[in-house]
Amino acid sequence: MCNLVLYMSMSLDGFVGGDREHPGVAIPEGAELKQWKLDRISQAGLHLMGRVTYQEMSSYWPRSDDPYAAPMNTIPKVVFSRTLTDAEASWPVSTVARGDLATEIAAIKAEPGADAIVWGGGRLAGALAAADLIDEYRLLVQPLVLGHGQALFDRLPDSRHLNLIEALPFPSGIVVHSYRAQRN
Repeated sequence: MCNLVLYMSMSLDGFVGGDREHPGVAIPEGAELKQWKLDRISQAGLHLMGRVTYQEMSSYWPRSDDPYAAPMNTIPKVVFSRTLTDAEASWPVSTVARGDLATEIAAIKAEPGADAIVWGGGRLAGALAAADLIDEYRLLVQPLVLGHGQALFDRLPDSRHLNLIEALPFPSGIVVHSYRAQRN
């Protein structure tokens, strides 16, 4: 059985997207953080994403020579979309999940193997958080305040308690906060 791990860049005030700057690219990550991220993505057994993130990534990674390209291109991907018809055609080792989110995630988690990761994609991440489907949060908190934008946790039906696993600062000023979901 695998865990579902969310990697999400966010502003200090909790926004994962906005019309001012995008927290994922606003602050240069630096070599140390890039290696930390590369080490973790390389260990993933499956990469989950929404349609918008998939379309952005599938147009970039297959042609990139960045160190992220190798794991991004070889790790199997599952795209959650009701409109996308064929993911494999534009990015090999990709499938489309169209069913109920909780049912699809339960099937993924039931499979043996390495963790499944969600890397970016605010709408999918928010839906997963609201449904309490994320086992571990790895939040890359940027030294940036947006003031408004898309919040990660704005759809929670009630408060959620998490256990801090680690807080890891990097020279760029980005701090990775890792939390495990508390399950009753």
